This record gives sequence, C-alpha cells and structure tokens, in this order.
Amino acid sequence: MWQFCRYYTMNSGRILCIGLAALDIVNTCERYPEEDEDFRANFQRWQTGGNACNTCTVLNELGVDCEFFGSMSYGLQADFICKHMEERKLRYKYVCHTNCGTPTSSVILSLRTGSRTIIHARNNLPELKVEDFEKLNLSDYRWIHFEGRRNEEAIVKMIEIIEKFNSMKSCTNQVKVSVELERPRESLLQLLQKGDVVFISKDFARFRGFSSSSATVQSLHSQLKSGAIAICAWGEEGADGVGPDGEVKHSDAYPPENVTDSLGAGDTFIAGAIYSFCKRLPLQDAMNFACFLAGVKCGIQGYDGLVKEALKHNRWPDLFSVQG
Repeated sequence: MWQFCRYYTMNSGRILCIGLAALDIVNTCERYPEEDEDFRANFQRWQTGGNACNTCTVLNELGVDCEFFGSMSYGLQADFICKHMEERKLRYKYVCHTNCGTPTSSVILSLRTGSRTIIHARNNLPELKVEDFEKLNLSDYRWIHFEGRRNEEAIVKMIEIIEKFNSMKSCTNQVKVSVELERPRESLLQLLQKGDVVFISKDFARFRGFSSSSATVQSLHSQLKSGAIAICAWGEEGADGVGPDGEVKHSDAYPPENVTDSLGAGDTFIAGAIYSFCKRLPLQDAMNFACFLAGVKCGIQGYDGLVKEALKHNRWPDLFSVQG
C-alpha cells in the first residue's frame, strides 16, 4: 500500500462525527407535485437527519464504535432523535443541549425520478462553540469528521486543538481529521487546508466553477495540506479523488436497479470512505467501496438493513464487520 495507507495506521479509538442532527419528515410520493396542487403522499415517516448524524448512523450500521457531537434541543422532536440514537447504540453523551427548536427537514421523495426535494428549517439552533469542543477527551478518538457548517472559524480552531494534540503523539496515535465542504459558501475554503481527508460536494464544486469531479480535485489539490486527500463525488458520474502523489483516481457509480430513496446518499458515501480508510484501504478501493455503499443506500428506504442489502451483492464481503 502507498504512502497514505501507511500514514493511516491508527489507534483503536472511536470515530466522532461533528455537525447537525435533525428531524427528517419524509413524504414518499409517486411524483413531485405541481405548484398549488393538493397532493397525497404514498406514506410518511420520521427519521433522523443531518449530515453528521447520517454519517454516524451509517458507520454504526457498519459496526463502527462511533459518536455524534453537536447541538441539540429539548422536546418531542429532540426526544425522537435521542431515541433513534439509543436504539442503535450511538453515543451522544457530550451533545450541547439548548432550549431552541429542533432543526427539521420536510422531504419529498419522487418514486418516478428518484429525486429528493428538501425544505430545511434551522429553528435557531446554535452552532457548536470552541469551548464545547474543549470538553472532549481527544484520546478517546481515532478519527474526527467535521460537517462544514456556518461556524467555520470555530471549526478551524477545533482542528488546531487536534493538531496541537497530535504534535505530542506518535503517528499511530494521532487523531485523523476529515472535513466536508458541501454548501456553496466561500467561507468553507478556510477548511480546505485543515483536513487529512477533504470531501467536496458537487454543489460546492459547481459553486467554485468546476464542471466535473476530476477537474475539482485536480485544481484544489495544490491547496490541501501536505499528505492530504481530496475526494469529490458527482452523483451518477461516480467520484474522483487525489492523494499526496497528485494522481487522480476515479470510481464509477454503482446505481441500484431501482432508486428508492437517495436521501443521505452523500452522507453514506462519506461514511463508506472513512470506514475504508480506517481499514487501511488505498484511495482507489476506498472510493469504489464508498460509491458502492451509496448506491446500495439509494435502493432502500432509510438506513436500516444497509449492510444486509450490501452483502447480497457479494462485493467486499470481508470488509463488513457486521453480518446482517
């Protein structure tokens, strides 16, 4: 294995996902409704959402000891989210509770096209502060993933705390950092040099003027910190990534026979990549697995049974630590 894999021989701590936990109210419909139309959904379900929470949920499905960290409210909706985490044995001990509302997404899934349309309400929930992060014991973790939210300056300071911690540790005991650049915001660029792995969304890439995943990682490679990896997923066109050697790797997409639920496919991709790197797979294999797992997710409702469904395809059977 090449340089990145040797660098990612890690300790056995937990994976921490930092960002948003939200309530998703998902309406599955035959098609997307017309404007001003009184339209009936086939069925409706509540599920947990938010990029970081979704990634944590998928890692948990893969058998990883993982933890969510973020702001959380009180009340019925927050209780639903906590119940979900407890049922899946997801850790969330250090979440920061507040009396603001719970972020909620109203989602329309179209069975005709496989699209998902999201209307999100933040409900004034505050973002994490640096002093919240300072309460964590970094020795508990081997990997910390940051969802790039509107507290970018605070995230930078949090990562600098990790860098200071790492400076006193051997390579094998350092905490690895990944960041997600999803929303089209210029301020997210300050995170580009802070991650060992940087996940760049299609929306952010287009916002920066790129028309493909390969062009995105080729252009942004020089802005990464030394030894880092950049990965850009591009939906049906697969994903491209670049590592320390500057060589661009590509993975095709693995679409399901029928797209049932594409909500959270990007979060599943990120979870698959992080999981692969923790298993010391090289970049090419990590992207292949992440694309495959995201494709499997698009073929099922929600996340329950993701591994069981993935095992039916007889791909990477030795990579799964959970059977069923």
